[in-house]
Amino acid sequence: MKTTKPAVSFDGIFRQNIVLMSGLVTAPIIVAATTAERALVLTISFFMISYLSILICRYIPRKIAYNVRILLYAAVAAVLYIPTAMLLNAWFPETTQSVMIYIEILVVNSLLLSKTESRFYLKPFGEMAVDALIYVAGYAIAAFAVGIVRELLAYGSLFGATLFDAPMPAAKSPFFGFILVGIFAAVCRALSGRRAGKGAER
Repeated sequence: MKTTKPAVSFDGIFRQNIVLMSGLVTAPIIVAATTAERALVLTISFFMISYLSILICRYIPRKIAYNVRILLYAAVAAVLYIPTAMLLNAWFPETTQSVMIYIEILVVNSLLLSKTESRFYLKPFGEMAVDALIYVAGYAIAAFAVGIVRELLAYGSLFGATLFDAPMPAAKSPFFGFILVGIFAAVCRALSGRRAGKGAER
């Protein structure tokens, strides 16, 4: 008896996490995700720019040349950047200004410009919408994991609320962010490999 593979997988959370497994869209997290609030701002901007662009760009005809389609994807993302920046400036003015350059580069991020053609647009719309949302959730997990650890170590706080004396102020540096992302990536790969091994044994 054949078993049908579920239409929607959770690969985007861990096994194909866009940051920890694919190494894409890492710069904003390595440099800017130094607090939980910064991680929240990056996640909201990633969702509003990337996810909404993926849904809208689905309607761009496949007949159009690939290079032109990619330019149109970026153009749609650039338009969505405007309300995203306005909303985040209203909600988190200081934090948004401090990470604005990393919000701007999300207009040409890899989830939108590569995964759309290689994965998302090969699926029915509903399945694609859920699959893309799972990838955004994977980005959020990576951003918050890095942001929370660095805020605790560098500032001794969480979402700005002081908990204890900062044990490692250097944790806010990009170098530490790079190391921390590497550690989380190694853990993610180990867990994915272990899970794949158990699946093969069955």
